[in-house]
Amino acid sequence: MSLHTPPGSGASPEHLDRSVAEFLRPGPPPLLIDQNVGEALERIRSKGLEERIFYFYVVDGEGKLSGVVPARRLLTEPLERRIGEVMVPRVLSLPEGATLLEACECFILHKFLAIPVVDGKKRLLGIVDVSIFTDEVMELSTGGNNDQLFQTIGIHIQELQHASPVKAFRVRFPWLAATVSGGVLCAVLAGLFEATLQQKVVLAVFMALVLGLGEAVAAQSLALTVQSLPATRVRWKWLRVKLLREAVTALLLGIMAGSAVALMVGLFWRDLPASLSIGGSVTVSVLVAAQLGILVPVILRIVHWDPKIAAGPITLAAADLFTVTCYLVTAKLVLG
Repeated sequence: MSLHTPPGSGASPEHLDRSVAEFLRPGPPPLLIDQNVGEALERIRSKGLEERIFYFYVVDGEGKLSGVVPARRLLTEPLERRIGEVMVPRVLSLPEGATLLEACECFILHKFLAIPVVDGKKRLLGIVDVSIFTDEVMELSTGGNNDQLFQTIGIHIQELQHASPVKAFRVRFPWLAATVSGGVLCAVLAGLFEATLQQKVVLAVFMALVLGLGEAVAAQSLALTVQSLPATRVRWKWLRVKLLREAVTALLLGIMAGSAVALMVGLFWRDLPASLSIGGSVTVSVLVAAQLGILVPVILRIVHWDPKIAAGPITLAAADLFTVTCYLVTAKLVLG
């Protein structure tokens, strides 16, 4: 089926909501994970090939997608080697319910020539190749809708790379304003707890350190999340595993950093309540900052904003606000 619209009707990116299943091709014959290279090549010869060959996908006995073998690797490996040893086990795939928009995002972000499509049990259904973007979707860009198309797909490369300094400023400053706003709110919070800070000078001394720790952990978590963020819709299973794994790591980091800071306060200031207050707030702040580094880019992806531009300022501002609030409230409760 074609994405072409009737003459004069104007192309609409709403076509990108169509199911990717409409554009499936059988692709080259799937290889079996228990075959050796020689048997796989014989299978390919017996089945025949289409004109377009990009990758050979590997399935297990139940037809579930297990890996991918680039054509060049298949031709250069010894004939006796098992396909399971030759294949790349980690392979990007699309669920059969994915939209054409999500497929196009994958092609743009990952530079693949073909992507396998699987059902709910991970069984290989077929493939979609890059032609659905280059041959079909680009028809939507006729009639002056090129910018609308690329904004729909979430790509702002041309806007940022070829923009004038003034335009680049307009694109980037609104997100940096989040950092400014966060700093102002942190200052307001500090003013509300002025009496507590005056009572314990050590709190003011270590506030910058605690803020720095929260920002550092948030930035680390954010960088890892943006790199691994799914090109298609964010699944709850992926998010749950990501949050849990990062929480365990952040808890260990927070306990170590909090203990080190608490020990420093205890040794040099000889103030046990202050050391417990500061060390405890460090642990909690690091834990929450790490979770913010995951949640902010995920939320931005869901609302179709570019996480690479907006997630950094928003995440750091949110981490600062929570860190200062946690730090001062904990001090107020512990120190009275």
